[in-house]
Amino acid sequence: MRPFKSVTIVKYPLDLVWITIRDRLSELAPFMDDIEKVICLEREEQPDGTIRLVNLWQVNPKLPALRVADLSPEALAWIDRAEWQVHNYECSWRIESHLLPEHIQCLGRTRYEPAIGGRGTRITFEGQLEMTTHNLAGVPFFLDGTLLKGIELLATTLIPKNLRKLTEAVSVFLDKTRAS
Repeated sequence: MRPFKSVTIVKYPLDLVWITIRDRLSELAPFMDDIEKVICLEREEQPDGTIRLVNLWQVNPKLPALRVADLSPEALAWIDRAEWQVHNYECSWRIESHLLPEHIQCLGRTRYEPAIGGRGTRITFEGQLEMTTHNLAGVPFFLDGTLLKGIELLATTLIPKNLRKLTEAVSVFLDKTRAS
């Protein structure tokens, strides 16, 4: 498994950021490049305050037209299964890719902590990605390792970058809702 980590600061208080990302993710999607929409498929509240969410993320990446045409819209999506634990402001999550699901495993956790003297929120996003190319059609066995390392490197760079986009989207969204 290849680990990844990203730390960002949002200029809004912890509770507001926590609730906005957890409960208003579909409203944040328009503020994120490449994200077409986020749909909450399931929401389950536990007696201890933990909330389990299942979200469908649909992307519209900026890829060459030929590459995008080769993929169905369903392939450019993933399921995010998350458990939001309010007692410690942590979210454990698991991503289920629609593209090559038997070859990709991604999981991790996101911690939310007060920052900037309580006026901001520090978000620590960390996880692990495991990919296999074994028995992947069209990939010669001698290229497995090279291809795998390249894809993992790309993915573990893009995943934290997307968190930064999400935190930027939260700031823009909250700026706009506060101004209204």
